Amino acid sequence: MAAATVTAGLLTTGPLVAAGWEAPGFAFASIVVATGLCVFGALIVVVVGWRRGLAEMTILGAALGSASILPMVHGLTIPGVLYGPNAAVSVAAFIAVPLALVVGAPMLLPRHPASIAIAREWRAWTVSGLAVSVLTAAALLIWPNSVAAPAAGSLFALTVTALSLAGTLALSLRQLRLYRIGRRTASLAASVGFGYLGFSMLAWLGTAPFSLGWWLAHAADAGGVLGATAGLFLAHRGDGNVVATLAPVVNRNPLIALELGLTPVVHRFVAALAQKDPVTRDHVVRVAELAMRSGVRAGLAADRLRALGLGALLHDIGKLRAPLEILTKPAALTDDEFEQMKLHTVWGEALMQSSPMLAPAARFVRWHHERVDGAGYPDGLPAEDIPLEAKLISVCDAWDAMTSNRPYRDGMPPAQAIAVLRAHAGTQWCAETVDLVVREIEEGGLVEVSTFDRVGAKVADTAALTRDDLVCVCLEALPRELVFD
Repeated sequence: MAAATVTAGLLTTGPLVAAGWEAPGFAFASIVVATGLCVFGALIVVVVGWRRGLAEMTILGAALGSASILPMVHGLTIPGVLYGPNAAVSVAAFIAVPLALVVGAPMLLPRHPASIAIAREWRAWTVSGLAVSVLTAAALLIWPNSVAAPAAGSLFALTVTALSLAGTLALSLRQLRLYRIGRRTASLAASVGFGYLGFSMLAWLGTAPFSLGWWLAHAADAGGVLGATAGLFLAHRGDGNVVATLAPVVNRNPLIALELGLTPVVHRFVAALAQKDPVTRDHVVRVAELAMRSGVRAGLAADRLRALGLGALLHDIGKLRAPLEILTKPAALTDDEFEQMKLHTVWGEALMQSSPMLAPAARFVRWHHERVDGAGYPDGLPAEDIPLEAKLISVCDAWDAMTSNRPYRDGMPPAQAIAVLRAHAGTQWCAETVDLVVREIEEGGLVEVSTFDRVGAKVADTAALTRDDLVCVCLEALPRELVFD
């Protein structure tokens, strides 16, 4: 943030610094080399995204390519090398970022109907965007004086600069949000890159050619594209199978960010659950999916979304300490067994507290069986003391317990499960939270394949017991009259 502030300050004060190093040959070589690297990097992002079916990665790669191709034209047309005085040198630099934002428009307004339509035809959109950029670049090289350059500091230049800066900062803040959810350095690099790409437009406030601000604008542009390109590539290089379950991609980034940013300890915990009780493992990944989706709908901040996702994914982690004969009992638990199983919330909190990365979600694990009427456990909290995250996990936990098939019975139809949730809203569950989750289910669809399905897969050993030998003990999430004998 400090570096960005200094850069912005130097760019905006650049016009006050007299041109002191007029070096067209060096500018030509450095810009062409830097933009060539940017084009190469952007094309790698496009190819990887294309091959793996990652719509957002491909579109953003195309946008970064557009933000690199035209600056290359700017470098090639620097007066005094291949060309004499011309308008293309300014026009190419001026339209690069705005054109890139047009190509990346579906990412700026992901919920707009037009963006959703484009996301479904993302391959055609990517090819069209790159084609327009290449054709525009070719036209400027062939007819360098065909379009008049805008005057730096003019109302038109200032308006386009402001809109471009707003667009790039929106992309930057989005990547920053994903970093706060997934804690991946690559997302932070992409965030910084998009920010610097926008700062490069500040040169149009009136920076003179070859002034300090002029040189810094070029450095910010190249650094921004390279940083964003590297960040996107690194952030998504493991996404091969994730996005196949998502449609459209643009609405599910927080879930992908969390899944890709999970620490090894989370994978080990989930793998241990899979080995001890595969049914519970499948249950928790579905609960995590629905809880995260509901958290996004609720507008939770990035840090809260991360904690919610971790808490939901590991809400039953305390069952690792539960006796296997109780955990896999294919019948209703006795009162003593039920009391012992209730300790899984406390055991889970202790396991979460053992890791600094998981500790922020520990209280949600402890309280996911609290009730708004104060009759929950382990602390009997009143409704106002139960965090929203714990309320969300509680509802999603119960929903999945009711609707999922078990070896001894079929899951409820969705309509029946929704009726149960509404019937107990205000007593067992928070009424507002039930409404929120139900809206997400009705509008966002059922959880059929979870984003978190791969969690723990690489470290899980083959379970000794078969699925038919096991029973999901998430029944304590339900009202007691619904527990099957």
